Amino acid sequence: MSSQGRLQRGLGSAVLAIALTLGLAPRTLAQALPPAVRFPFLADPLQDNPLDPLLPRPLVSRPPSPLELYALDQSLDQLALEAETLAQAGDLAEARIIWRREIRLRRLLGVERELAAIDRVGQWLRDRTATQDLQLYAVRLDEIRADLVLPADQALLERMANTYVVLGAIDAAADIRRDLAEAARLATNGTEYRRQLEILAALRADWFQFAEAAAAYSELVALNPADLNPEAERRYLSLQAENLEQAQDPAGAIALQQRLLRLYQEDESLWPQIPPLQHRVAQNYLALNDVANAARQLQVAYTNAIDQEQVEVAANAINDLAAIYKTLGRWTDVGYLYEQLLVVQRQAHSAYGMMAAYDELGQVHEQLGATSSALAAYREGLVLARVLGTRQAYFEAQIARLTEEAT
Repeated sequence: MSSQGRLQRGLGSAVLAIALTLGLAPRTLAQALPPAVRFPFLADPLQDNPLDPLLPRPLVSRPPSPLELYALDQSLDQLALEAETLAQAGDLAEARIIWRREIRLRRLLGVERELAAIDRVGQWLRDRTATQDLQLYAVRLDEIRADLVLPADQALLERMANTYVVLGAIDAAADIRRDLAEAARLATNGTEYRRQLEILAALRADWFQFAEAAAAYSELVALNPADLNPEAERRYLSLQAENLEQAQDPAGAIALQQRLLRLYQEDESLWPQIPPLQHRVAQNYLALNDVANAARQLQVAYTNAIDQEQVEVAANAINDLAAIYKTLGRWTDVGYLYEQLLVVQRQAHSAYGMMAAYDELGQVHEQLGATSSALAAYREGLVLARVLGTRQAYFEAQIARLTEEAT
């Protein structure tokens, strides 16, 4: 998932992620949950006294028969519909009570049916940040997980990892993915090992655990060459660098991006990817307050972007480089850059970009004391502003001010 996709999870998921992943693993949550909530839910339904009305009452002690379990299944489906109707009507408190009862009884039908119910209910609850219920179901998953072993229960463990994610118990899901990856590695199953690491890395990134995601991508980068083709290596390096950027480690990101640039340079078909990556390297140098290296990278990015006819990348690099030169007071160089920006924006047929460049040029000429040149730039900007129907008053005010000062 991309960065935008991660943000679209919404505030509710972010709040839940904090509650469940920052030091509160399910086993810890078991202790945090009130006993009055925890113990009744985790207890065996067949040991209740009295039994739930939906359970059979045989004359002798025996497990429920297949026919009785079928009838229970049908009754629980009706119970689930009742709870969802209440939730849709806004009565979430009552729906939560019914869902707890339903899910608790579902365990009599087998783990798969129980997990399916938790998946369904968990999504409802997560969208409404019903944290205590989510914690309760995560603790139940922890009980199930404690009895599972690899490799015998691999499929069920993978299924449980997905359910943990639904509940927002990301550390537990990641633990399972790590176990599955290690089992695949020990079995010399390179394809499965890579798949589990990819899922683990994406899971960490999706839930804003960027340092952990970068570490997982690092493992993928280090795979045996037989399991790692050049395209995959470039993709993993890029994702690792992206996550290091998100983790506020620009130095680490730069090291990977420089390695990635060398790989791009080796393949002419990949040269178009070089300028935007050089621009990102420059931004990381700026994050480190390394202005000199940032400026050099922006110059190279601008030059290569022009060669590749990437006008947007070139314009962004020029603007960023101009901002650096402004802070250094290098106004003549700034003016040259905005002249180049005008050329780029003309090539892009961007009237808005040209208007903004004329505005910047006017301000630079003012800094240099060249009033007539500043007026000429503002007048060109006004022409474009009238065509575009925007910022006319601004340019007219600039022209009027300079004209008055000149007289």
